[in-house]
Amino acid sequence: MKPTALLLALAACLAAASADAASCRASRTWAPVIELYTSEGCSSCPPAEAWLGSLDDAAAAHRVVPLAFHVDYWNYIGWTDPFADPAHSAHQRRLAQAEGGSVVYTPQVRLAGDDFRGWRSAGQVSTRIALHTPQKSVPVELALDTSGHRAEVRAVATLPPHTVGYLALYERHLVSNVSRGENAGHRLRHDFVVRKLSGPFSADRDARLALKHEFMLDAGWKRADLGVALIAADAGSGASLLGATIEGCAG
Repeated sequence: MKPTALLLALAACLAAASADAASCRASRTWAPVIELYTSEGCSSCPPAEAWLGSLDDAAAAHRVVPLAFHVDYWNYIGWTDPFADPAHSAHQRRLAQAEGGSVVYTPQVRLAGDDFRGWRSAGQVSTRIALHTPQKSVPVELALDTSGHRAEVRAVATLPPHTVGYLALYERHLVSNVSRGENAGHRLRHDFVVRKLSGPFSADRDARLALKHEFMLDAGWKRADLGVALIAADAGSGASLLGATIEGCAG
């Protein structure tokens, strides 16, 4: 290869690498976490997923942290949910056991750690969010860097008492065509879908959490639609209480 051609090829490689890399930083405050346990094999789940997606404006304003955990225990009835993770099912069961029960179900909504069946009522949702929104603003510093098949997250925050930290990598604006099972023939839309959950991470004696963590990214995930939530979870039960997010770092 001639020197000129070599330089052009090198420049093209560097440009491609630069286009594939993105970095962003943000300062947030804690907001209530809303978790949805759901499955594409569950015929009553699409309305709950549509409701979670309707929280887009509240999430953009950092008033809530919505997260969808797809479980795998309905896969046997005819359709395998491509977003399901056995770890999500196990986590939901642990939360039920911590409350003295054993039954898990979909769609289940948890708001600030508590089972919340009033999600269909806008009034109840607003009241519960206000109840769990911290009165004092505590800064949460987040940074997200993506390059190739890796996403590096850095976070600095003061955790609330008796909590530990988790990181949830999530993807937005997903679509799935379901050909079997209870939702056969439907085109389902999903938002805030948790792809990976890491933790727990413990704070120091002053309740300060400073962490650096790396996620491996699958080739099919849309980089521009990835986000990360730092979660403050109850140290005993693991229930997600408060969170802060950063997203839109590519595209």
